Amino acid sequence: MVEKDTYNLILASNSPRRRELMNRFGMPFSCVSHKLEDESIADMEKKHEQEIVVEIALNKLRSLYDDYRENGVVIVSADTMVFFNGRALGKPADGEEAYRMLTAMSGEWHEVYTGCGIFIRAHDGKEHEIKFWEKTRVRFRKVPKRFIRRYIAGGSPLDKAGAYGIQDEGAFMIEKIAGDYYNVMGLPIGRIWELFLDFEVLSSDFGQPD
Repeated sequence: MVEKDTYNLILASNSPRRRELMNRFGMPFSCVSHKLEDESIADMEKKHEQEIVVEIALNKLRSLYDDYRENGVVIVSADTMVFFNGRALGKPADGEEAYRMLTAMSGEWHEVYTGCGIFIRAHDGKEHEIKFWEKTRVRFRKVPKRFIRRYIAGGSPLDKAGAYGIQDEGAFMIEKIAGDYYNVMGLPIGRIWELFLDFEVLSSDFGQPD
């Protein structure tokens, strides 16, 4: 059985939230920036939400392949997008765009999709490229506009898809959630844990009940 500390684990993101979640595996890992300069994809308006986030995540993943040629390496990439009424809401360009996003979603449901790509080059040289997506539905309370203005003034919404974070004061706006909480943070770690076990990146007793 491969021990959990024998893989060179790479997170293709500098997101503080994803870094925090990866820490839960208890494995040493490095955060590196992917080399994808343009995260847009062709014919985005013709594709389903899950296709969009998976394609972007795979493009991020593949941008790093040439940098890690050794055996015993694992690279994880992710892309998270918020969709409201079928329209993608990325990171707001400024406070006014954030305000329009949050007031539109007030009292309504929206969806958060994360696409993930995982590349594993095992110690015997075998390579695996894995892709999956996770969906979480989120409903906002009726949010006072004065709160939205105060939240935006704090700066938190400007680096987040959909202009809010479930792990900060954005949590006050959330009335209901259907699905994986950590998916809304940007990394569905339960699904990643299962794959790490399946491919022996983690030892078989990691996280198992006594």
